[in-house]
Amino acid sequence: MQDLFEKVIAKGLKVGRLFLLHFIIPRALSLDSVIVENKAANWHKQLGHPNNVIISNLMKCGFLGHKDKGSTHSLSYDCSTCKLGKCKTLPFPAFGSRANTYFKIIHSDVWGIAPVISHAQYKYFVTFIDDYSCFTWIYFLRTKAEVFTAFQTFLAYILRLYTLMFGALLLLFHMHSINIL
Repeated sequence: MQDLFEKVIAKGLKVGRLFLLHFIIPRALSLDSVIVENKAANWHKQLGHPNNVIISNLMKCGFLGHKDKGSTHSLSYDCSTCKLGKCKTLPFPAFGSRANTYFKIIHSDVWGIAPVISHAQYKYFVTFIDDYSCFTWIYFLRTKAEVFTAFQTFLAYILRLYTLMFGALLLLFHMHSINIL
C-alpha cells in the first residue's frame, strides 16, 4: 500500500483477492487519542445509531480504542434522532393561531394495530379532537378501512348537533398533517 506520494506505508500477503495488511498506527492517530465527554454517545452517532448493547460490546472488545473495563451499564445518552426515528408520524405542526370557536379546527389521528386485541375484536382506533375545547371523540375500529366511515359518522354527528346550536360549520379538518378544507 502506498500513500499519495508513492511511499510504501504497508505490505501484506495476498490471500485470494484480498491483501492482509500489517502495520502499526502511531498513538497520535489512534481512535482513542481524542478525549470526548461521552464516548458512548459520540460512537452512537458516528456508527449510525446502534443500540446500547452493540456500543457496549464494541467498547468491551476494544474495537473503539482501548478496552473499557468499566461498567457497561453506565452507557447513557439521550438521542433525539433515535426517538424521532421510532415515531411513526411527526407531531402536528404548530399553527399561528388556535381556533376561536368550537369545531373550527379538528385534529385526528389513527392508532393501531393494538398489541392486544379487545374482546370485540377492535385493533385500531381513530380520535377526533376539537382544537378550541380539546373535547375528544374516540371510535374503535376492527380494520383500518373503517376510518373513512368513522369520519363520516363523526362529521354527520357534529353537523347535526352543533350547526343549529352555534351556527358554526366545520372549516378545517386536520388529519395526519394533511389539511382538508
